[in-house]
Order: sequence, then structure tokens, then C-alpha cells
Amino acid sequence: MRNLYLIAILIAQMAFAQDFKFGKVSKEELQEEKYLQDPSANAVVLYKKQSTYFSFNASGSALVTEIHERIKIYNKDGFDYATQLIDLYKSRNTKEDISGLKAYTYNLIDGEIEKTSLDKKQIFRTEVNYSYDEVKFSMPNIKEGCVVEYKYKITSPFIWNIDEFVFQYDIPIKKVEASISTPDGLNFKETIKGFISFYGKPGKSYNETRVKEYNLVHVPALKEERFVDNIDNYRAGVVFELKSIIIPGVVHKTYSTSWADVAKTIGNTNDYETQLDKTRSFDDRLDYVLKNTTTLEDKMKAVFNYVKDHIKWNNMDGKYFYQGIKKALQEGKGNAADVNLTLVAMLRYAGIKANPVVISTKDNIIPFFPTIDRLNYVIAYAEINGKSYFLDATSEFSDINILPIKDYNWKGIYIDNNNMVWKSIDISKPPIAEELNMLSGTLSEDGAFEGKIRSRYTNHNALLFRKRFKNEDVDAFVAKKEEKLDNIEISNYEAKNTDTTEGYVMETFDFKHESIASSVGDKLYVNPILFLKQKENPFKLEKREFPIDFGFPFQDKYNITIKLPEGYVAESVPAPIYLKIPDDLGYFKFKVVVNGNMMQLVASLEINRAMIGPDKYLFLKEFFNQIVIKEEEQVVLTKA
Repeated sequence: MRNLYLIAILIAQMAFAQDFKFGKVSKEELQEEKYLQDPSANAVVLYKKQSTYFSFNASGSALVTEIHERIKIYNKDGFDYATQLIDLYKSRNTKEDISGLKAYTYNLIDGEIEKTSLDKKQIFRTEVNYSYDEVKFSMPNIKEGCVVEYKYKITSPFIWNIDEFVFQYDIPIKKVEASISTPDGLNFKETIKGFISFYGKPGKSYNETRVKEYNLVHVPALKEERFVDNIDNYRAGVVFELKSIIIPGVVHKTYSTSWADVAKTIGNTNDYETQLDKTRSFDDRLDYVLKNTTTLEDKMKAVFNYVKDHIKWNNMDGKYFYQGIKKALQEGKGNAADVNLTLVAMLRYAGIKANPVVISTKDNIIPFFPTIDRLNYVIAYAEINGKSYFLDATSEFSDINILPIKDYNWKGIYIDNNNMVWKSIDISKPPIAEELNMLSGTLSEDGAFEGKIRSRYTNHNALLFRKRFKNEDVDAFVAKKEEKLDNIEISNYEAKNTDTTEGYVMETFDFKHESIASSVGDKLYVNPILFLKQKENPFKLEKREFPIDFGFPFQDKYNITIKLPEGYVAESVPAPIYLKIPDDLGYFKFKVVVNGNMMQLVASLEINRAMIGPDKYLFLKEFFNQIVIKEEEQVVLTKA
């Protein structure tokens, strides 16, 4: 068996013995009609080369990364890969730069290779936020079957921050060659991530430099699926973190080796060490806010609402101040740190034990090792009478212990400078969110249906509802709901408690549906869950290697009462069902009862954990498959 494996490797290496010299594309590449390992792919990376190394000269030092990529586009659905985005990091007056950008599109016309170069006027650099600029270019003369190729060099003054090596895209990659060259004395920790098996091997060293090389072939596409926290967490690649600088006789310095070290390092910065106990920016106004409060819980709530009302989040992350407390209050806006560190300072002023908790949000990444750089956000943590409270004032509709969903990622780094406590802590798990749907109505002999729905949403379901409802015109909101619910006609729509953060949201409306049931002869066929059914299984992959993230645990309940047409009785009804996922992760109940001219459905779906491991994926996939099947079943009515 081992011999067969070695033969397979040799065959793969021989297949990629071709020279991928920039600017030299073969006719065979242009004639290729599909990628044999994944015929469904709309495009494939034929070749990717990345070289990262340090440059030292009289003007200073820099981290240099050279990129060369060649992409085959098979059809129109692959045209998106002719547009590339390159992120360039910056900090204050220091920034990364791009140079040497060259790009070509190749087409095969009448048996000859036509080569079209990218016009420099089609390269655009824009500011994304205060931390990143973006370089964007779209290749010219794109056609089905073409090949695009580009190369560029990024020069970074941030020599301690090596960008992640990315070896997997959402399209396959035929061949990857990557190398990193580091000077002796600079020691980086290497963490391999993703589910592709590969490793680095030493390359040829030179001039007191160590080289590590990575070579991969036939890297499969990373398929996107629903309920993923951040697909980049599972993308094959290598992450680097500076571990130590050891130069004999000059310096011997070790960097963060534990989360306690990370917490202490952040805590020793001015933002955390001194700014949080300066109160002159807000003491007078906060005294007025607190004057009618009695308990610490009341004070916490008053401060929390005050910060949300007076400092709007500018949609920028940050674990350090961007504006500072005084300026953020003056201008009424700031980044995540401006908002939540001000919240910590005000909670302390109110007599509440409060400290920052630094995190990496879901849209950032899971930190794979103790690191400062990969933490991008800060929230507030309060303790009252032994009870813990997590607060994030950046979201208008968040509440105490009801954080924005992006915050529930991994752990938090707790920083209590006053008591010299620096450690990682668990963030409180989101509570179960309920959706209760009460529906009643009358079914006509012609299959039409009229009725009324009353729905109640709690916790994160309420938060999401409030957010959607506020950001849209009511008529447009109702129109989308009509379309989602099988094009019903809605009237007398009302949503209550949508402009606050506490309590549940109640939604009510009347509706009509022209043909909810189908008629065959003297029989009517009606789906008892009507238009509220699960239309398809959200899980489609044969297997899944990363967790399923629902965001929060939830319970959906349905209580539907239908008055049957005069003279009709039930000939058959779906059998009741009770399904469970192993380890008490969730269940589904479904029961239909007909009594005289009244039919009632009682159903509930519950998922008890926000995050479920990939080992339960097949159970979960079959669980939802059975739900779809059951909710498709119909009640058969016949005339008595």
C-alpha cells in the first residue's frame, strides 16, 4: 500500500514538472475544458507561488512577499475570478505598499495565443477603513476558456507580522509552491491549519537565513455551506507568530507564550492601565444619569443604555482607543474600543466592578495560539454580587448578556489591572431563543385559506427581528414576508416592542392564500403546517469537517388550528413523530389531530447548542432531512 502511495506522489510530481514561467502560458492550458479532479469547478488555480522574506538595507528593514498566480476560467460562472482584491495594512503614517503589479489575459484565437495586458489605469487603491487599504483590479478581455495571470510584490514595514499563507480557495488549486525565509535569531511559531494534510520542509539556507518550503498539489476547493462561523478558520494554510528574538550578545527576548502573557501585555498599555479610571470627561453627566438609581443592577442598566445612546459605533473593530473617551463622547461616535472601554470606565465610576474582555470576533478568526495581533475587539465585563454580566454597547439592540452574535467566538482575554488578574475566560453562552407561532384560520372548499398569525420572538430572535425591522420600510418588510411565506396576502400588520432591547417582540397580521390546498375529485389535500414548513435541508455536503454554528440555541414552536370546509372529514393524517439528535443536542416533534371540523397541528424544533461538532454532522443532516419529509406530508380530506 505504501508503494502505491509513493507511486501516486511521483506521478503527481511528474504531472507538474512544467515550467510556470510568468508570461508563458501553454496551448494545453487554454484548451483544457474542465478540471478532472472536480469537473463542477468553474475555474481552477493552475499555479500559485508565494515567497516571503526579509529585506535589510540602509533605509531600514521590511518584510517582502512576492505573489504569482495563474487561473484557468472554464465558463461564465468563473468570470468572478478575473477580479482580484489585495488588502494592504496600515497604522497611522506607516503602511504596506504594492509594486511590480503585472497581469495578462490569454485567449486561444484560431489556434494562436492572444495576450492582453492589464492597463495600469484599471488598478484602483481605495481606503477600506483606518487599518486597511484595498487594491482592486479586473482583468481585460475575459472569455470562456481564458487564462489569467498576475504577479506583484508587497513590501511591509510591519516585519513582525507575517501574513497567513493561504493554500486553499473556494476553487481548486492544482499546484502551490510557497517559501518563507527568516534571518537567524528571529524565531516564528508555525501553526498549520485546515483539514488538508501537508507539512513544511527545510529549504536551502543562505546568508544566515533559514528557509521553509511548502509544496501542495491538487488542493480541493473549500466548499461553503450554511451555519459556518467563519470559513477562513478551516481554510488550509500556515499562521506565523513571532516567538522570540535571540541574537547572542545583543538581545534575548521572548514574546507572549500564554494567554496570561497576552492579557498582561495588553493591560500594560496606556489605554487599559490609566485611561479607564479617568472620569473628568463624564462625571457630571453620569451623576445625572445615576441619580434615580438604587441597586447596582439599575446603575449598570442606566450606564449601558447611556453609552448606547451617546456613542454610536462607526463599524470599526478595535481593542485600543481610536478617539479616546473624551473625543468619543464629544463627537458621539467611535470604534469598538471607544464604545466599550468608555462603558467599562463609566461602570467603574458607578461603583460596579468592571473590566475589559478582549476577543476575536467571528468575522475575524479563531486565534490558534496565544497572540495579541489576532485579537480585534473588546467588550465589557461586570460582576455584581457574584454574578457575571457581559455587555457590548456597539449594537443598538444588544442587551445585558445578549451580545451581538459575532462576539460568541472562542474565549475572551480578561484584564483586571487593579487586582493584577490577567487570564482567558469563557464568554457566557447565548440563551435559547424562542419563536412561537400561533396560527388559526378557515379552509375553503376551493382550497383558499384565510387566517391570523401571532408570533413571539425572544432573546437573539428578538434582536435579529428588531435589527431587520428598523433597517427597512414597513411596506417593504411586509412585502418580503409575503414572498417568503408562499406569496400570501398580508393585511393589518403590526409589530410591537421593536424599538427597545428588553422583552420579546410580538408580530401579528391577517392573511389570505388563494390555493393552500389542492383538489382532486372529491378530495382536498392540505399541508397541515401550511407555508411555515422547512422547504429544504440546509445541509447538503456528503461530509463536513468543520463545526455547525447556529449562532445561538433556539426553539421554534408551531400551534396551528384549521377550520375544515363544511362536510369534509379527514381520510388520513400524517403519523406523529418524535426525533432526537444524540447527546440531547435537539429534537423535533410533530403531531396532527382532527376533531370534527377542526384540525390542529402542534410541532416544535429545538437545537440546544449554538455550536455542534462535525462528528454529529451526519446525524444533523438526516435529522433535517426527516423534518423536510415529515413537513411535506399532507392531510387528505374527503366529503362525508
